[in-house]
Amino acid sequence: MSDKLSPFLGTWILDTDASDFEQGDPPKSATLRIDDNFGMAVFTMNQVAADGQVTNDTFEALPDGPEIKLGKSGLVDAMRLVFDGSDNLVSEARRGGLTIMKAERRLSDSGNTLTVTQTVHLVDVSTFTNISVYRKAQ
Repeated sequence: MSDKLSPFLGTWILDTDASDFEQGDPPKSATLRIDDNFGMAVFTMNQVAADGQVTNDTFEALPDGPEIKLGKSGLVDAMRLVFDGSDNLVSEARRGGLTIMKAERRLSDSGNTLTVTQTVHLVDVSTFTNISVYRKAQ
């Protein structure tokens, strides 16, 4: 498992000019760090919003593992993380068995760019897609 996860590991810095946000304003800056904790993928996201508000978030999941039931967050009740080929790491957040949020993390051929396409399905409203382009920190 670690071999498949290895190319995704490290710190990634958001390229705001190359990114495209349908929902919300793009942040001033953001980083994404992906670590391997004994086979668990640990995602740490830090962001400074356009208004200066700082957001830090972390989640972890077992790639290609079983769906994980979540506590009562209100929005989602389960998530899963799977590889779609060797260059795409996909997380899905679900509620009642329906995928309402999906994030596809696709590596460039060089391994230096990570494009995260995050799609949110708002039931009976609309679907929004944000494309965040990250460059690998040196």
